[in-house]
Amino acid sequence: MAVLSRADQLAISRHLNERLAGRVGLEVWTRKESGLVLTDRDPCTHCDEVLTLARELVSLHSAISITPYDLDRFAERAREEGIERAPTIQLRAGGARLRFVGYPSGLLFPAFIDGLVLAGARATPLTTETRAVLQGLAEPVRLEVLVAPYDGYSAYMLRLAVALGVESHDVHITITEMAEFPILAAQRSVTEVPVVVINGRRYSGIFTEANLVEQMRRIVSGDMEPVIRERVLSTPFVTAEEAQRLPAEATTSQPPPPPAAPGGLFIPGR
Repeated sequence: MAVLSRADQLAISRHLNERLAGRVGLEVWTRKESGLVLTDRDPCTHCDEVLTLARELVSLHSAISITPYDLDRFAERAREEGIERAPTIQLRAGGARLRFVGYPSGLLFPAFIDGLVLAGARATPLTTETRAVLQGLAEPVRLEVLVAPYDGYSAYMLRLAVALGVESHDVHITITEMAEFPILAAQRSVTEVPVVVINGRRYSGIFTEANLVEQMRRIVSGDMEPVIRERVLSTPFVTAEEAQRLPAEATTSQPPPPPAAPGGLFIPGR
């Protein structure tokens, strides 16, 4: 069964044909669930949808390719790659490696497509000042953003994080969609989104481009002083199951100003 409607496919196809300028490979990691109830691990509830979505994207543009992996069958490769849970989509383009854990749905989907376009372009709209800081980083940075599909701030941070990962291969990006992983969310004490984790240090709410890069620079240089942000915007976290029981206005935040990444794609019904 298709994930994208025919109208969605046409809109995405036009968007990709206008903007996608280079090849992007999608490594899609899924697993088949045994039917046993595990109390220490979330089931892969959207593995089929993620694999179908990736195949539909491949059919919409010749520059996109897919390599599917079963997480259990290719366990050794998963360990080498640092893939820990399914579903995971890893974007590879021009040396950049960008990881999305979960199902890029809702408000995250247009941001995911924008990230794919950025990766293909091998270039970003980040400022000259940001590029200079990234080039001067003394060591690699692990940047993870915990997000949810109902949250506009999460979509903002997804675009910004991907832009940083495309601009510098020393910035290793992981985007984790928490709403479909309630066990993981409880283990990591997630009460709001987005959450930004830089080399293991955790910060709630959104960052501007300048503030995020400065926080990265400080941590790499050994300065753990948090950057003072004018506003720390976030949304209360709820799981996918909880979100279905709430009215739409209770799980939708107003997105912040446009992020440092190209947007413009709107998928009806998302």
